[in-house]
Amino acid sequence: MIRHFTAKHGAAVNQGNIHVDWKRELDGALVNMVVKDSQPFSIVDDCGFKELVALLDPRYTLPSRRVLKEMVVKRYEEEKMKAKALMQRVEAVSLTADMWTSINMDAYLAVTYHYVDYSAKLATVLLGVLPFPEAHTYCCNEVSHGGMGH
Repeated sequence: MIRHFTAKHGAAVNQGNIHVDWKRELDGALVNMVVKDSQPFSIVDDCGFKELVALLDPRYTLPSRRVLKEMVVKRYEEEKMKAKALMQRVEAVSLTADMWTSINMDAYLAVTYHYVDYSAKLATVLLGVLPFPEAHTYCCNEVSHGGMGH
């Protein structure tokens, strides 16, 4: 592979860097999958997932659940820093709050900000999702009377 790369791309390559970069790229793809698909960290312990990964590339060693969690937390911190820096450059934002109930009947509140970026495209950043401590659906009478004893 190194001979091919050198012959085709005209650069000598340090073989150690290829492995490190390849592992970093695969680990990053794993983090993306966990985040985008809301997968649990324990996916790296699942037999079927291990078999799939081994078939795709037997040289790749999955990180442990603990290491995967550390990678996701690191990614979160990086994205949070980017979002903060971006917010400081934006002149105006629109905030939205969304509430929903999970299949387990747990309520959640998400806050998102929207802005127009430098290329005049609408952009969105999720600021956070938190469990909501109370039911968020109300009967018309409860809302219209506001709990004032009417």
